[in-house]
Amino acid sequence: MNRLLLVAACLLYGLSLIWSYENVEGVAGYLATYIRFFPAVYEIAGFVLIAGLASFVMPLRISKPSDVALWMLFLLWLVPSLLLTYHAGTLPASEIFKFLVAVSASFALLVLLCRGPIMKVPRISMPSLVFKVALVIPTLALSAVVIQLATRTNLDPTVNLFDLPAVYGRRLEAQQVMESGSFPLFGYALSLLGTSLAPICFIYGLIRRRILFVVLGLTGLLSVFFFDGTKSNLFLPILFAGMLVLGINRGSQFGTKLAFSLTGLVAVGGYLWVEYQFIWISSFLTRRMIMAKATTLGVYYETFRDSPVLMQDFGPMRLIGVTPTTGKANLVGQSFGAGLSEGWNGNGWSSMYADFGIGGLIIASALAAILLRLFDGTSRYAPFQLVAAMCGYVAFVWGETAITTSILTYGVLVSLLLLLQYRMEPEERRVY
Repeated sequence: MNRLLLVAACLLYGLSLIWSYENVEGVAGYLATYIRFFPAVYEIAGFVLIAGLASFVMPLRISKPSDVALWMLFLLWLVPSLLLTYHAGTLPASEIFKFLVAVSASFALLVLLCRGPIMKVPRISMPSLVFKVALVIPTLALSAVVIQLATRTNLDPTVNLFDLPAVYGRRLEAQQVMESGSFPLFGYALSLLGTSLAPICFIYGLIRRRILFVVLGLTGLLSVFFFDGTKSNLFLPILFAGMLVLGINRGSQFGTKLAFSLTGLVAVGGYLWVEYQFIWISSFLTRRMIMAKATTLGVYYETFRDSPVLMQDFGPMRLIGVTPTTGKANLVGQSFGAGLSEGWNGNGWSSMYADFGIGGLIIASALAAILLRLFDGTSRYAPFQLVAAMCGYVAFVWGETAITTSILTYGVLVSLLLLLQYRMEPEERRVY
């Protein structure tokens, strides 16, 4: 019965996405630029794939932190991709379907690679105080630096960061500041603050009920938002709190609860947009966080299906003299007239497909499985909920950027190192 409820929740979520796309985002939003219709048989095939994966592949209950990441990837990336990818691009629906079958197979491979007992990873033996110091001092220092830099540079303080065109303008301004050479490595420090230090600080504060850590984490996330206008930093506290409310503890039916919750948010957001022109829930959650991932997969497939770029824009390739004239994101943006000067960023699987074709999907799943298994290993030393929340966040990041990029630029490695030196206090051992 629980498995049937899970499948029903996933299918209902898919129906809500189709309704919202056809009646809200695909009509009134910028996604209307890319909408095209396709035979209903492919929509039905998408639901069959969703039901099959939910029935036979996805974990029913949470047993490891990586299970949270798998559900985040499945519902925020794979489900919308299986239903909405056809709307973007110009390729025949039959060809897109074959590609989506390959994507589904690669995701199933990821789930299979993440099964088995929690692996042992070497612990970094340090006093418990070190974890707090290594978390608090860099978070506090970087937040202060970001705030000071935002006030010292020529960033326009009057910009309304809740206005979409203004946000893109602020991002370009911030990028120019970071590329000016006046603040070496500041870009990496900014990313480290927003993607690793502040999130861990915030989550730790929530699960341990330490208000100072919560405030410090929020300060770090908001300072990044006010510097470069990255709205995901506003969303992250809600994401983390939501995961904890839904239950990311052992034995929880997290996937079912997440699917029903997302269905409700999509439906409410669409209703508020249609009836009251209140666009924020639908525009930010449904369009930006969910549907954009589906269009990204489709346009990357169309752009690189005949000419993989073999990681030419991967940073270390410059060490052997490979310097591409145009990166993958910019090639896609130019091909589809996105009008985004910074390009059209791919997710973990579309980016690797652009590098290696179909083989890249397998590589992406294998690399993701290795990283998630390492996070699972840290749960031997750190609170299960803390590790599970970070796994969910890592999955969220992989829906936005390449897996290889996430390791350093988006703080995956730093997060692993912090968790590996975590030392539980006596009261935590009784709980976890």
